[in-house]
Amino acid sequence: MTPLSRSLLPAVLSLTGLLLAGASGGAQASAYAYSYNNIFGLTISNPTGSISVAGNTDISRSTATLNGSSIIRGGNGFVDAPQSALGAVSKGQNNFTQQGLGNASYSRGDAQIISSQIPPFPAGATSTHSVNAAEAFLFDTGSADASGRNGSNTGLSVNLVVGAPGATILFNFQATPFMQAYLDALAGPGSAASSNMSVSFTITNALGQNVFNWSPDGTVGSGISGGTELADAADLNISYSANTVTAGNMLTYDPLGCGAPTGTGGGTSCGGAYTALTNNLVAGNYTLTLNTVNSADLTIVPRVVQVSEPGTLALLGLGLLGLCLRRSGT
Repeated sequence: MTPLSRSLLPAVLSLTGLLLAGASGGAQASAYAYSYNNIFGLTISNPTGSISVAGNTDISRSTATLNGSSIIRGGNGFVDAPQSALGAVSKGQNNFTQQGLGNASYSRGDAQIISSQIPPFPAGATSTHSVNAAEAFLFDTGSADASGRNGSNTGLSVNLVVGAPGATILFNFQATPFMQAYLDALAGPGSAASSNMSVSFTITNALGQNVFNWSPDGTVGSGISGGTELADAADLNISYSANTVTAGNMLTYDPLGCGAPTGTGGGTSCGGAYTALTNNLVAGNYTLTLNTVNSADLTIVPRVVQVSEPGTLALLGLGLLGLCLRRSGT
């Protein structure tokens, strides 16, 4: 090896390494979603006629998925589903405070029925109170989703009363919805972050036919069939989605201005009112299904970066390295 090639070799090696790193390197993208709903003061009454309860099954369930791994906890008969957690989760069960963005991926779903009117739980309870949350964060490529669900299936009998045409059922409750979704600008096309929530009340008759359905959507008189809606403070059946068009912006759904939940998330100082009354139900057997679901879904697709110019420079560096090695053999 000549003195000149010996002196150039370290510099060429260093330059080649840097160029190769620059040609292949890239920053990591991130995505985040959080969905929460607190339903409290839910009462079910019958202003007219006579109705008796034949049976009830509560449902509390949570799920989490992170890059192909999944977990489901709780289900029928549960009133406080264990938290489903995957990845770098730092919040414990029934802690509905947001974990937020970070530098490690995670997914968690949580759900709790704090009290129930039918049957009374705990003893003496006169209304139903439930809290759901789903939260997920992705750092770099992959996918994640989470959900929290509370609900119930209640058998009802409208009793035949002489002189009465049937019975009506009145629903009253308050709710505190909150959601966020975020996707940063480094995510590639096809990436998305969405927060979703749904709340529905359905009554079916003995033939399995829907005779009443109520899905509050923030507009009085809309989202209901088989009854009359009297109050509808904000949409409880909605999705918030962040994509590459909205990248870099945190999207927030806080229609009642109650802010993000903290702690157990079961506060009752802030909320909007919801009321609906069924049409007349003739004598017979019915099933009332209550369903509240919150979910979060994330997908990050790597952004393809054109690196033709750095790639050409890297090849040039390799060429210089080869020339030095060739001269070393002469």
